[in-house]
Amino acid sequence: MIDSINTLIITEPTELKNELVKQLTNNISNITSVNTMVDGLSAVQHMKFDAAILSNDMEDFYTVANMVRILLEVGSLQYILLISEKEEPTTDCEKMQIHALHVTSAQTASNSIIRELQEIKTSHDTEKITSQHIDEMGSNMVGEKSLFDSVPSGLYRIDAKGNFLDINQTMVSLLRAPNMAVFRSENYFSLFKDPDAKKNWEEIINRDESIHGLIFEIERYDGQTIWVRDIARSVFDANKQLLYRDGSIEDITYQKKLEDKLSFLATQDILTGLPNRNFFHNQAKLTISQARYTDDIGAILIINIDRFTDINETYSHKIGDRLLQLIAGRIKAQVRKSDLVARLGGDKFIVLLNGLRNRRDVLAVAKKISLVFPEPFEIQGNSIHATASTGIALYPEHGDEVNTLIKKAEIATFAVKERERGGYLIYSNIINTNYEPKE
Repeated sequence: MIDSINTLIITEPTELKNELVKQLTNNISNITSVNTMVDGLSAVQHMKFDAAILSNDMEDFYTVANMVRILLEVGSLQYILLISEKEEPTTDCEKMQIHALHVTSAQTASNSIIRELQEIKTSHDTEKITSQHIDEMGSNMVGEKSLFDSVPSGLYRIDAKGNFLDINQTMVSLLRAPNMAVFRSENYFSLFKDPDAKKNWEEIINRDESIHGLIFEIERYDGQTIWVRDIARSVFDANKQLLYRDGSIEDITYQKKLEDKLSFLATQDILTGLPNRNFFHNQAKLTISQARYTDDIGAILIINIDRFTDINETYSHKIGDRLLQLIAGRIKAQVRKSDLVARLGGDKFIVLLNGLRNRRDVLAVAKKISLVFPEPFEIQGNSIHATASTGIALYPEHGDEVNTLIKKAEIATFAVKERERGGYLIYSNIINTNYEPKE
């Protein structure tokens, strides 16, 4: 049983992969198994993993390649394995070696994975023994560490001007200082990367006499910037004169990067870099609320790529993804900065137009968007011709609720596909509402 390697498995629940997860769970004590990329991102938010196993066969909102990049950016992984039942998975990631495994037998795949993890465990154990040996040598030379120096947070005491009166060894290590003497000659405020953060720190402690979990960036001696969480308090004498300030800082760089990444993922489409449906929905509600007071027309355009499934099957999903990225760029170039272009998912984009005075303004934008498609998209030596059908719903003519407008724009899109792919159409009550989506 492997008991010191935290392992994350992200895979769809097929019969073969379920059996693989079962066998791995029986042999790895610290293992977390999830079925979606989002659940995987949530897992790494709460725990650091040494190894991650991802299915290359998943049809998820986030691509495997982007998931790997995210894990590498915010994690401490030593081992990433892509598994596939269909073919030998590949990766073009340059930051570290990504292993690949074609799974045809759960037992064989499990044995192979366990061997790899066992090697990591052996490496960990060797490092631990070496570290313990060094600590023991240090203890024999300088005696037992004090509680002050063994605390995992950096502790400091400064005067009113930020000069250090005392620090612990953790503080020295955290900032990568050459030694205690060099660091004690520093000034606490010189560590702040952003002058505004320093000003904010001083304003809070002067007002409240304490700081509870303020987060900011500081620069280490090696030139690297880290995020820290600071807790501090002012200590006064009997005459209410400031004696010193005691504080502690904790390195939260890993958590901060992960929080930033998850915040981005909550509102952005990873593939195209556009806002996603959630962000669009919230922004559209605000736009409609504003339009009520200005009497302007608002419009929602849904742009559905025609026969996108055929493109994927003909050229590959990777080329299909690149096509979506190029289309996103062309659409965004045709609207104003005040307008919003987002991706609904799959082969659908959605545009929010605001501050319009009449239908002609809306149709002019729809025409501009349609004109970006006749020029072929050049991808990896392939000249791909694509068209898109656009359905339009207007505020307040077709409703004052975002979901209603989206639904009517989709109905108009289906009508365009039925009549003439590549065109655009404003919703009308005479449109057949029983249209089924077509590629």
